[in-house]
Amino acid sequence: MPGTPDPDERPENAPVVEDGWDLDQEWLDQAAAESAAAEFAARFASQPWEEPEVPLFFDDDRFADEDLLAMRGPVSGFDLVLLTSIDPTTLSVEGKLAYARRVEAVKALSAALDARSMVAMAGVDGSDSMTDRHATMEVALVRRVGEGAAASAIATARALHGEFPAFRAALEAGEVSEWHCRVLVSETVHVTDPDTLTALQDRLLPKAKRKTPTEFRRDVRTAVADLDAQREADRVARARANRYVSCRQLPDGLGYLGIVSDWPTISAMHQVVDARGRALQTARGGAKAVKDGDNDALADACRADAFAATVLGTVGEDGSLVFDPADIPVSLTLVMDLDTLRGEADRHALLDGEPVPAGIARDYAGVATTWRRAVTDPVTGHLLDYGRDQYLPDKLREYVLARDHCREPGCTTRSLKRLQMDHAIPFPEGETSAGNCGGCCNRHHPLKTAGYLDIYDSNTDGSATLLTAWGQQITIPPRPFLHDPADHHGGGASPPDTAVNDESPPGPDQPDDPPF
Repeated sequence: MPGTPDPDERPENAPVVEDGWDLDQEWLDQAAAESAAAEFAARFASQPWEEPEVPLFFDDDRFADEDLLAMRGPVSGFDLVLLTSIDPTTLSVEGKLAYARRVEAVKALSAALDARSMVAMAGVDGSDSMTDRHATMEVALVRRVGEGAAASAIATARALHGEFPAFRAALEAGEVSEWHCRVLVSETVHVTDPDTLTALQDRLLPKAKRKTPTEFRRDVRTAVADLDAQREADRVARARANRYVSCRQLPDGLGYLGIVSDWPTISAMHQVVDARGRALQTARGGAKAVKDGDNDALADACRADAFAATVLGTVGEDGSLVFDPADIPVSLTLVMDLDTLRGEADRHALLDGEPVPAGIARDYAGVATTWRRAVTDPVTGHLLDYGRDQYLPDKLREYVLARDHCREPGCTTRSLKRLQMDHAIPFPEGETSAGNCGGCCNRHHPLKTAGYLDIYDSNTDGSATLLTAWGQQITIPPRPFLHDPADHHGGGASPPDTAVNDESPPGPDQPDDPPF
């Protein structure tokens, strides 16, 4: 073959090759294909009920594994075959580094193929919101991820195929990582001018090939500020208009409250909270108290309590902040079985839907101001009653939404403001009952109404079957309201037959139906 080096000119450390073989990409791809063919042949040679005798690694005695890695050129699909044929534990340090680099290149190629798949499914045009929402749902189901992650993947794939084709080519070649591409797309989402996007790509691609994603993010922001300065003021104004406050639950009975606003405001707020936190830490004994085991004297805990006091406390006569958590009315959805409430058992409880240990649940129960009974099936753990004495409450919607939340697989929406009651068989053909009705959020309900998904075989326990417009069929199991029966299989305490919620039947000073 033209270009093959003369044996006498071979470098001292170059791999030795049998006569008739050339050290080039074509030969390596051919060898990888033969290895794959041998594996398939071994697998199909056995009977269906037999375990095929396939060696863990395929090898070629003519070449050392490290030589095969060193000979590889641009990354391709055959690299996966090569990597699976090599046991990395047998390599030298240099060989292991080469193996890891090739693995990273294959991961980048896989990400490029994933982007190609996303565009094939969702298309390059996302202007039709309903069609795009449907495609996002289908992608989320097939990838078994949330729809937020699916939407992000689709947006990245579209940008790589539209605005940043050079980055897509570099990703396919293993020269940049998936994370570099994500950073690029997220930091340029507001840039719309085609010439500016091209200039950004030309300037940033060399940096992405040699820097970490975190370092690269700063380069992207700098480049946008330089190359799109005329539109920067408009973007800042739009961003400031989108300031917001967010709240979400965390494990272990905790929660997160965050605010996004302009930096001068955030910085000033933090300085106030930090100063009051340091004063509170001093009042609690400072470092000595921490050393003695008082975790409430930790700096972060003091800052958190100072922030809570600033928002919820009152100003004393001397100007000091007065804050007692016991004075704050507690209205929570706390669900626990009766034995745990009495201290006779220590099964987990639910605090606004999140599992918490029994001791913490009893602490919250001690300061709860209202209660409502919730009854769960002793075997299945499914919700039977939510705040009424009879099996089916008067307000069917309240029961159904508490039982199901949103029935679309993967959806975690629980807020009543975002939940709607859906008829599996549309009204009036389908009856308004616990069997035909189920919870559906305000994102997926319109998709069902528009025909992008269908729900059938709906049952009174909330189970059903979902069928998407692209033919994906998914079984929706009933949602255990408190205890999963599988957790009690094979011994241990039996699932409880009664659970208690923090909202009791209405009294004379309570609304008829307090929110849950």
